Amino acid sequence: MRAAGRDLLSRLPVVVALTLVWVLLWGNVGPITVLGGALVSLVVMTVFPFPAVGWQGRFRPLAAVRLVATFLVDLISASVQVAWLAIRPAAPPASAVIRVQLATRSELLLTITAELISLVPGSLLIELDSRRGIIWLHLLDGSTPAKVERAREKALAQERRVIAALGADHEVVACRGHQEAHA
Repeated sequence: MRAAGRDLLSRLPVVVALTLVWVLLWGNVGPITVLGGALVSLVVMTVFPFPAVGWQGRFRPLAAVRLVATFLVDLISASVQVAWLAIRPAAPPASAVIRVQLATRSELLLTITAELISLVPGSLLIELDSRRGIIWLHLLDGSTPAKVERAREKALAQERRVIAALGADHEVVACRGHQEAHA
C-alpha cells in the first residue's frame, strides 16, 4: 500500500469522529449533512494536521476494562462527594494544589492519565510537564494531609491503570518500580 493510502487510512477514524460531531451538531442525518461533515473534516485535517503521536505500547483488553470500570466508579463516587460539599451546611473545605511525579514520559500516556484525573470531579489538572513527568492538580477538598495524600495515591493508581492498559512492557515494569520506590 502506498504511503498516501496508509496516511488516509490512519486519518479515517478522526474523519469519522469529526463527521459524527458535525452530524450531531446539525441534528440531521441526511446525506448532504453527512457528506458535508466528511468534507469539512477532511479540510480541517488538511489545514490543521495533528502532530504524530508516537505510541509503542500494547492494548491490553482486560486492563482496559479495569481502567474504564474503575474510572466510572470514581466518577460516580466523586460526583456524590462534590455534590455533598456543595449542599452541606458548612463552610467550603480548604483546597490544595499538589505536585505528582508520574513514572511515564510518554506524552500520550501522560495526557490520557491527566485527562482521566481531570474528568473526575474534585480534582483539576493545572499543569503537565511532559519532559519531567510531573502534573500539578488542584484539589477541591485538600483540608487534611490524609486527603491530599489520598488524592496523590489516586493519581498514581490512575497512571498505573493507564499504563497497564496501553503502555509498552518496559513502561509497565518501570511504573511498578516507580510506585515501589515512592511507596
